[in-house]
Amino acid sequence: MIAWDLTVFYRRGDTGGGQGLHGLSNSDSVVQAARDAARAAREWADRTGSTIKAVPGRLLINGVQGPIDLPGLDGSSSLDEVAAGAEDALHQWQVQQRPAVPEYESASAIEPEDDGTAPRSVSRGGELTVLWQDLAATAALEDVAAGATDDDLDAAENHTGYQWPDEVRELFQLQGGGIEIVPMFRLLSLDEALTTWDMWTQINDDLRERWPEGSAPDEAAIRSAPAGSPAEVFIPDLIPIADDAAGTSLCVDTRPGDLHSCVVEYSASAGGSRPLWVSVNAMIATVVDSIRNRRPLHDGWTTTTTGTLIWYSDD
Repeated sequence: MIAWDLTVFYRRGDTGGGQGLHGLSNSDSVVQAARDAARAAREWADRTGSTIKAVPGRLLINGVQGPIDLPGLDGSSSLDEVAAGAEDALHQWQVQQRPAVPEYESASAIEPEDDGTAPRSVSRGGELTVLWQDLAATAALEDVAAGATDDDLDAAENHTGYQWPDEVRELFQLQGGGIEIVPMFRLLSLDEALTTWDMWTQINDDLRERWPEGSAPDEAAIRSAPAGSPAEVFIPDLIPIADDAAGTSLCVDTRPGDLHSCVVEYSASAGGSRPLWVSVNAMIATVVDSIRNRRPLHDGWTTTTTGTLIWYSDD
């Protein structure tokens, strides 16, 4: 059996957004799982009176493979075509996970697949400083604030009680917050990251006191799960790096596992998401690719650079 998670983007009257769908396919075939997911998406749209947008959905296989783009959910492709495309996309995702890029080679040197959309994941190879220089070369960082010092970062690690991944320390050394690094999410300064971490920790403590006796989520089990596993409640292992100012943070998951250092979303209402990028490096490389090759991100956003990043959607 294959477990699948699919996010579709839709319109319903004057409103719209993203809808998460989940299911199990009684097959070990990715093609069949993608077909089942696409069918479930269309049935959900019919049932709710929604119109699926002509932008790719996001498909995750067994909680760890992907997310990959899944175009054609709007009916422009048959179920067989959607499923076949998913198999190809998953193969490309698996290729991108291989450590084929030398340690200090820019991940933006990877030749992107010319499918019209930016890749969701890029190999972990590539130093963040090099990627940041690539981003600066697009004129996107003229307004970025100065970053933190080693002493600041040592104090931050002591505050959270965790040793942070090198690329997280590097991110806060390279910038001091203020730019919308991906649509709707502004990078945090180190001080803002700690304030956000404190806020989520306090909210979690408050919520724990309100759970009926014996019904609170098992925080120890959540913390012992591998990185990338959805967190029902906030755990100290999540380090905020960006915020949408509406109750959702992008966090780096520092739990052990194959997806150590992956980037996830966290909100009080939805908890933690599946991984959005395998690393901070991958997130920045995706942004660089989107700018350089004028590729929309997974849900249709494009950007202009006039001293800073400005994202907009045709929808």
